[in-house]
Amino acid sequence: MRYALNLPKQSDKRYWLVDTASLPESEVLCRFYAIAKQPDFRWLYDGTPYQTVRDSGPVLLDITHDDSVWHQCSFEWAGVAASAVIDTSESLDALQERLANSLTIQTPGGGFGLLRFHEPALLHLLLGEELFSPGNRLALAGENACWHWPLCQHQGDVLHERYDSVNSTGIEPSETVKLNNVTQQRLAGLRQFSRLTVLLGEAISRFDLLQTEEDITFLWRELEHYWHATWKVSLKRKQAVEKVESMLARSDTLEQFVEELSAYVNAPLSVAMTR
Repeated sequence: MRYALNLPKQSDKRYWLVDTASLPESEVLCRFYAIAKQPDFRWLYDGTPYQTVRDSGPVLLDITHDDSVWHQCSFEWAGVAASAVIDTSESLDALQERLANSLTIQTPGGGFGLLRFHEPALLHLLLGEELFSPGNRLALAGENACWHWPLCQHQGDVLHERYDSVNSTGIEPSETVKLNNVTQQRLAGLRQFSRLTVLLGEAISRFDLLQTEEDITFLWRELEHYWHATWKVSLKRKQAVEKVESMLARSDTLEQFVEELSAYVNAPLSVAMTR
């Protein structure tokens, strides 16, 4: 299943990529060393142009033989620290090197930038919705690997999204990760989208969408359209969230909720600013 509350049984090596920037300094490694019996890790930014800020960047934790830190901290850090669990046959060093090569992306205008691919919203688009080309997906996810990332909290648990990377057609991984115009525009409109993930979880619970993967993806897309629209009219993020809260509170069905979101998105600019 693409969305699930529990991770599947581990089939190979398992790693946890955790962003440390939004947590207290050294908290990730302190917790890891206090819990794991044989802690082993790598900084994602090692050997990259971002080396100088590596200690406040993402860290790869090897939880192959002891996933206690994931069980103890994943719920607490969900929605606070971006993260992804990666099942792969790669060694820790090989995985760090390959992921580091995907950090710098080429944009449609010929420029380059940092891709924070570990953030849930980006993973949802790039891997979940497969906006990345097959070569780009293979370069990022690796071959015969499985990625899981927290999408939102759901009834006291964490709902994860999953992507299985299987290269059955002999595709070569891209040497340079590139974004097309459509993907770049959608990513740009997802700034601070994490503010809506709580409401995403509430809507999934309220409308009982857990067993209908298409509805969850559809709901995400409608929330994304709304979020883009509020950026265009320069609506403050707090107000944008409050509007969704009101829409959800008065909606009895998913269809009604989406109808309200769509009405805002499709309203003329002058009307949308006053809604």
